[in-house]
Amino acid sequence: MARELIETIKKLSRERNISQDIFYAAIEEALLSVALKYFDPHADIHVQIDKDAGQINVYARKQVVKEVTDPSLEVTWKEALNYDQSAQEGDEVEIHLPGETLGRIAAQTAKQIIMQKVMQAEQQNIYEKYKSMVDTLITGEVRRVEKQKIILSLDTGEAILPVNELSPRDHLSRGDVIKFYIKKVFEEGKGPLVLGTRRVPEFVAALVKREVPEVSDGIVKIFSVARAPGIKSKIAVYSVDKAVDPVGAIVGMNGNRVLSITKELNGERIDVIAWSNSPERFITSALVPGEVKKVNLVDHRNMRAEVTVSDQSLAAAIGRSGINIKLASKLTRWNLQLTNNFSEEDRIKEKKI
Repeated sequence: MARELIETIKKLSRERNISQDIFYAAIEEALLSVALKYFDPHADIHVQIDKDAGQINVYARKQVVKEVTDPSLEVTWKEALNYDQSAQEGDEVEIHLPGETLGRIAAQTAKQIIMQKVMQAEQQNIYEKYKSMVDTLITGEVRRVEKQKIILSLDTGEAILPVNELSPRDHLSRGDVIKFYIKKVFEEGKGPLVLGTRRVPEFVAALVKREVPEVSDGIVKIFSVARAPGIKSKIAVYSVDKAVDPVGAIVGMNGNRVLSITKELNGERIDVIAWSNSPERFITSALVPGEVKKVNLVDHRNMRAEVTVSDQSLAAAIGRSGINIKLASKLTRWNLQLTNNFSEEDRIKEKKI
């Protein structure tokens, strides 16, 4: 049995990428549990595993005494001779557990403890691998689609995507390979330890970073992202190199880069906007497709601005269900209030134009 057990450990170690020491520690724990029942719960039990010879020895160590006061730890000289012919008073003898005791019960106990150790080791491996990857983008394959969650297969372990972390456009099936954003990694748990999301604005930013070399290289910076999942995202970008057009870098030649991102988002629309340190200019850009006529920064402290748009573009500036104005407010971090009421001075200026 011992040789078979050791061979099993070697195989499991290779398949699960877990140190053999973890398995041997589990076996020792299991055998100690069985041996303590066989000898005495207070006995001095030891386990020796000879990996090369394929042997496992379990024994209790007792001191040879003239008169026994503690049977758990002591043995008379006469009884000690049964285990060691050269035993003398004051020596220690090793009383080996008979091989048949290392049978079905010990094997079952070892199996239970080994599987527990395997699970713990695998979870620790997963945690160590992914804990530094929180707030980054990775790829997984859909393994199961359940009512309240999606289970993804990773290189190591699994990830969970709750339905409330999906975009309304995400309709996933088993075998689909998708990208997702790591939101959190749990140290231990019954199910997958990696919690993912495809809903947050950071997911869109991570897709942009992966798709656009200028962003990953730090030449183009993302100032902010505002998102209504499944409907529209607005991305504000700027360049640290005057020779590089930040909006053009994101959009790509013939729009290929932004189209690739839109495809991953299942058709969600993306507006790419040039950030400006001029709030008026930034707000004007953020409200596209609305046509802004005037921006009045009425309260700098509370970042409140009044924006005048043309009659014809008021609906476009607001957007369906108010999405455009909401996203523009989040993107610019200004509380935007729209109006199409021109002052007399503004009307005169517009007529002259």
